Amino acid sequence: MGDDLATKTVEFCARLRAVHGFNIGPRESLEAVRAIEIAGVSERARIAAALRAVCCSRPEEIELFTRAFDAFFANEPQGVPQPHHARRTRPAAEEAQRLSGEVRVNRQPDEENAAQTWQALLARYSPDAAAAGAATIPADGLDAALKEADRLIARLHLGRSLRWKPQPRGKRFDLRRTLRASLRTGGDIVEPRALGHPLRNPRFVVLLDGSRSMREHAPQMLRFAYALCKRSRRARAFLFSTQLHEVTRKLRDAGRAKGYRLDDLGEAWGGGTRIGASLREFVAEHGASLTDQTFVVVISDGLDVGEIPQLQRAMREIARRCAAIGWVNPHADRPGYSPEARGMRAALPYVTAFTSLERLDALTNLGRNARTLACA
Repeated sequence: MGDDLATKTVEFCARLRAVHGFNIGPRESLEAVRAIEIAGVSERARIAAALRAVCCSRPEEIELFTRAFDAFFANEPQGVPQPHHARRTRPAAEEAQRLSGEVRVNRQPDEENAAQTWQALLARYSPDAAAAGAATIPADGLDAALKEADRLIARLHLGRSLRWKPQPRGKRFDLRRTLRASLRTGGDIVEPRALGHPLRNPRFVVLLDGSRSMREHAPQMLRFAYALCKRSRRARAFLFSTQLHEVTRKLRDAGRAKGYRLDDLGEAWGGGTRIGASLREFVAEHGASLTDQTFVVVISDGLDVGEIPQLQRAMREIARRCAAIGWVNPHADRPGYSPEARGMRAALPYVTAFTSLERLDALTNLGRNARTLACA
């Protein structure tokens, strides 16, 4: 069983169908995932109530559902072996027992496994802040990331500026600079000078989801942000979890001598997932720096446990101020994936390009829409 909460919910629905004969299909499984997103995962009782409302179609199914739920998620043994839980959980049984409010003296192995699984879910998807150590940028693959950043910067542009500037192959003859250059050769015009419309250099803002649910994808996203900030002086990077923290200077200063470490990140790293509140904070404090030359890249799984209207307002304001928004979701390339998380659904109407961490080259599509904007 995977670590993803949506996967666990789908597997639970499959167990209800296969073992207890519940009339549950793909549509009901999807509705169950949506119900958990709306209810939140801070309390076991809320999850049970949300799933019960979707899965139970007859009164006699309620008791069966309760037993199956306790066997799958909680610490009530029903004689159903769950070997997968024993291999993929961490030792946090006592804390899970405290959170569930059920204290038992003599616990069986299956009880401990189920309690550990429940605690792992709470820790991963809880909206609460948490203390975390330093973030580390993996040294492997940095050269490839730097080359990819170079390609992205070279291909992402917004068209040409309206201003005439000195150019080696400009369209307009620059009489003033040509005469000035001829003074070196006694008045002979040896090197005619020209003016042209240069390409506008793009600006970048990278917003990185540093919450617990993104921990396994952190090496790839930090490597991308590091490469972009190293290659472009017009790039800025921010980490967010329950708070927002700018890491542009930390990324540029990171190197082999420092072990590619980012220290003192506070609650922007390893905490809960509050995308809407973090983006609202970004708009309030840094929104004035966004222009029609700025490309915004958000790297997140979209699992927001905060207020969804807040996320919608923040995304709408960012889209209004910048050239284009790219959203990088680590699950986008998975077979059968659909952006059904409520945070993802709220953000997609404002997203220009949607891709995965394995297909970052797709971000070059951001420029196709942005080039139609008026040049400044």
